[in-house]
Amino acid sequence: MKFKILTLLTIAAALLYSSCSTDVDIIADYKEQAVIYGFLDISAPVQYIKVNKAFLGIGDANQMARVPDSVNYNPDDMTIELEQKKDGNLVKTIRLLDTIVQGAQEGVFSKENNIIYYTNEPIDPNSLYTLKVLNNKTGYKAEANTNILKNLTYLLRSNFSFIRPDGAYTSTSIEWNTVPYGKIYQLTFRFFYKEYRTGIADTTYKSIDWRFEPQYATNTAGGLQLKKSIKGEEFFTFLKSVKSAYFADNTVKRIAYRGQLIISAAGENYQIYKDLNAPSSSNFQEKPIYTNVKNGLGIFDSRVTSEDGKYPLSPATIDEIVGGEYTDDLGFIKP
Repeated sequence: MKFKILTLLTIAAALLYSSCSTDVDIIADYKEQAVIYGFLDISAPVQYIKVNKAFLGIGDANQMARVPDSVNYNPDDMTIELEQKKDGNLVKTIRLLDTIVQGAQEGVFSKENNIIYYTNEPIDPNSLYTLKVLNNKTGYKAEANTNILKNLTYLLRSNFSFIRPDGAYTSTSIEWNTVPYGKIYQLTFRFFYKEYRTGIADTTYKSIDWRFEPQYATNTAGGLQLKKSIKGEEFFTFLKSVKSAYFADNTVKRIAYRGQLIISAAGENYQIYKDLNAPSSSNFQEKPIYTNVKNGLGIFDSRVTSEDGKYPLSPATIDEIVGGEYTDDLGFIKP
């Protein structure tokens, strides 16, 4: 674990006490630092690691960030590897390949040549992995390590029922056990439905993810039981809340038919990183920058996503979606 405090107070003091000088240089000598963001995930077929370089210059930082050379290393100069160790012994070294990310969203940073590193090698849940970054041109090195989160297990079910036939809302409870090295857990309910237009044979299958607030384990040893209760009425009000995003087109007919539970977990390094970067209501916006990267910045951790089976919605739940007080204007019909 490592915290770094970047502060503007030092700069302000320098400006104050050097007011007698007409030239103030607040740009320090450049020090190479990699900015790393990556997770190893045994539930994913491909592992992706983002490795950029911190940049420094005179001018508009937003404009500099849009220049590919400001943030990207030249892949030909880089050696980026994963070392796999088991019981303290080196099992193998995995060389990561580079590729270009397509379809990046508009934002501050350059979309051109958005380079990312990857491997198709399977991840062993019983190993420790060390990410090693080497700039062969400058000799700069950075590294970080992580243990691997295993798949989660939780109680299965035969269907999803959010309301009884007599009209009383019911709650659905989900329980699962934490895994070693896991600290933060997030439950998602995926709602499946299909759309079609009268007279047109094609049917479009769609889904909506309803994400709940993350839950934290009290420790990372694993074996703790976490629980989430989904209140029936909240399910129907959620569907109502996303009307403009998903159900605005009133020329189509919709049929609701099933749901799925998805639980994602990540390690303690990510939990600290996330919490420190959360929006603050304080007027004092200076925050510590957390990183677990040695001689660099960013976060390298493990995560896992476990998906339950896809189970039907109960008949009473489907009826309520079609004609209930919250959802009767969403265009759903009975199967």
